[in-house]
Amino acid sequence: MPDILASAFRSLKNRNFRYLWFGQVLAATAMHADMVARAWLVWELTGSSTSVATVLVVRALPMLVLGLFGGVAADMFNRRRLLMVIQVWTLLMHGTMAVLLLAGLLELWHVYVLAFGLGAGMAMNQPVRTSIIPNLVERKDMINAMSLNSIAINSTRFVGPAAIAALIIATDVGWAYVWAAGAFLVVIWTTSKIAIPKKTSNKSLGNPITQLVEGFVYIGRHRVILALVLLGMGPLAIGFSHQVLLPQLVEEQYGRGIGLMGIIQSVGAIGGLTAGLFIASRREVSYKGRLMLFAATSYGVALLAFSGAVYMWMVFPLIIWIGASQTLFRAGNSATLMELAPDRLRGRIISATLLDTALAPFAGLAAGVAADRWGVGAGYMLLSAGCLGIVALVLVIYPRIKDL
Repeated sequence: MPDILASAFRSLKNRNFRYLWFGQVLAATAMHADMVARAWLVWELTGSSTSVATVLVVRALPMLVLGLFGGVAADMFNRRRLLMVIQVWTLLMHGTMAVLLLAGLLELWHVYVLAFGLGAGMAMNQPVRTSIIPNLVERKDMINAMSLNSIAINSTRFVGPAAIAALIIATDVGWAYVWAAGAFLVVIWTTSKIAIPKKTSNKSLGNPITQLVEGFVYIGRHRVILALVLLGMGPLAIGFSHQVLLPQLVEEQYGRGIGLMGIIQSVGAIGGLTAGLFIASRREVSYKGRLMLFAATSYGVALLAFSGAVYMWMVFPLIIWIGASQTLFRAGNSATLMELAPDRLRGRIISATLLDTALAPFAGLAAGVAADRWGVGAGYMLLSAGCLGIVALVLVIYPRIKDL
């Protein structure tokens, strides 16, 4: 067991990656605090899954534009400094939300405006943060580093949502944002300690629009890259949006409240942590294509099973299954993209995958409308069909993806 753990966490021996990873852990705690608090806040204000999904759509809108230019910026400018600016902005968004809530001044329109602002920060953050990783670790450790990123997210999700739900129950929803703002203060400090080796920091030059077009041309000419980006729409866009249905599920199906919602999200981290440790402990993964296809298909099947989860106990094994599937897919997909993309284009390639994340709330909106009209099970069935349909489409477009 000690040897397995040492192998799983080997990328943390790198000082710079260690600071980046610890920042990811803290940023993930803030993300979970926001996701739980915002979803429950909007549900309490409106009583509508459609409204919960609509706020997520507003949050995702910047990703459709700024996310793409975030990749361009990551390829053109100093990535560490850019990441610092983004994190200061995110701190301001969480801090403003906390002040409005604790002062009793919050109105629904504030939630929309600040969700848009937070989405702008997230749109820039991910391509910059992810494109730094290949500059810090060796190619042979790429999938290990990507798996550790997933472990960072899932380890905080294991206790984070339940803890935030308990904090909200004991105090006020505003304190969830106080915690998120405090976490980002430390994230800014950890980022300031990262030193990116100059020998690997080649930057693209030229007009940002030209740079953006170059990235899309590259993706279009390399069918394997296109297939990887498209496949992500299954678990990372359509599948991930199932979280907008949780408030309705726990209240209408099981007669419970935010406490159960937080527990469900935390239990899902068991699957994510297990899958993350499994893939991170592998010295080499030569079956990433089959791994991604299996994970994406499993995600869709689990969502279908959710539509028939009439008893509360059925939710827990399914959410563990979903957590494992998403971690396996994300690690394999990110590592393969980073291995195939040249350094000068990595930011733009990652930003293209953000389109998957940006589309998640739109899928969630469709599922929310279905859930409000025909019941929460209909929402899960719609998401399952979309997730499995993407897998089938990718196999038609690029059947060799299974051989990666």
